[in-house]
Amino acid sequence: MKADLHVHTCLSPCADLLMIPPVIEKAEVDILGIVDHNSARNALAFSKMKKLVIPGVEIQTVEDVHLLGFFVNFEDALKLTEVLYEHLPRLKHDHEKMGYQLLVNEDGDYIGYENMPLGFPANLTISQAVDLVLSFRGVPAYAHVERRFGVLYQLGFFPNLDVPVAEVVSEEGRSKAEGRFRVIVSSDAHFPDEVGRRYIELKGKPDSPKKVLDQILAGEYTLGGVLDW
Repeated sequence: MKADLHVHTCLSPCADLLMIPPVIEKAEVDILGIVDHNSARNALAFSKMKKLVIPGVEIQTVEDVHLLGFFVNFEDALKLTEVLYEHLPRLKHDHEKMGYQLLVNEDGDYIGYENMPLGFPANLTISQAVDLVLSFRGVPAYAHVERRFGVLYQLGFFPNLDVPVAEVVSEEGRSKAEGRFRVIVSSDAHFPDEVGRRYIELKGKPDSPKKVLDQILAGEYTLGGVLDW
């Protein structure tokens, strides 16, 4: 089964407004990780698609490092979001200047605005963000490690933390992460036509988020799509 585990929705201020369930459902992947910046509030709406959805969040830390968190259920992802909101700046998001943050239902209708400043770093270190994900039974993963906001790009090294998975976008990133992490590739899609450009191919037919995450941790998958050089 083909899985793209890093897909943004119209909740992320930098994503296209057409990142809604009816559009994303057309993507040629079987499993989607719905991962918005500092929030999981749109994930449940995407769960009604005829695809398996892994709820997640992309936390931006005080070091400006992006850390992915994947969860076995939507409740844990939403509970983490509540805690994460307590660590965001007390600013009201300006949708016109900084990008719309839209809540959506399963039919693709916009049902509200998210006024928390999701595009800002949370007041959490990488270590604290990892601990937060783990406290909600999540699987932490470094996002696009060799690209802007990736841990290697920002810090130049991998901290010694309980992070089992690293997402890469290039052969260089893959070579640096292999042997230390379960290496995955995914699209980091912000526009509909980007979904599935990079993916992993899972063995068998996992039918729950937990089974998908267990397979990743066991290394029971192959990499697909085109890596950058």
